[in-house]
Amino acid sequence: MNVSVEMLQLLSEVGYMSCFKSDTKNAKIIMDGVDAVAGDQVPTKMGVALVELYSGRYDKAIDILQNYVLVREPDHMSAQCFLGMALKMSGKDAEAKELFDYVVKNGNDDERVIASAHLGL
Repeated sequence: MNVSVEMLQLLSEVGYMSCFKSDTKNAKIIMDGVDAVAGDQVPTKMGVALVELYSGRYDKAIDILQNYVLVREPDHMSAQCFLGMALKMSGKDAEAKELFDYVVKNGNDDERVIASAHLGL
């Protein structure tokens, strides 16, 4: 099946909206579908990881971010932020702090704000 980039982006946006409206069940269905069709793409995997994070499936989010996204793009600061959040939520505070410290030093303005908030700065 050949799906346009625009359609994948639109479906991903619907998945994000569902997730942020606390409808993680439908967000997961949507993002799993996007993932199945999109193939091997970092942005899609980021979306899947976000849904896992917001659904409380921290170990799955950690796995996707550590073993897929950051393997392919080690300097992906947003992935570092979300990984830090998943680690923090799963009780791995020391690992999360290391990531947030790294993002504060190396991220853009938005990423630094997110990391700083999680560090309590």
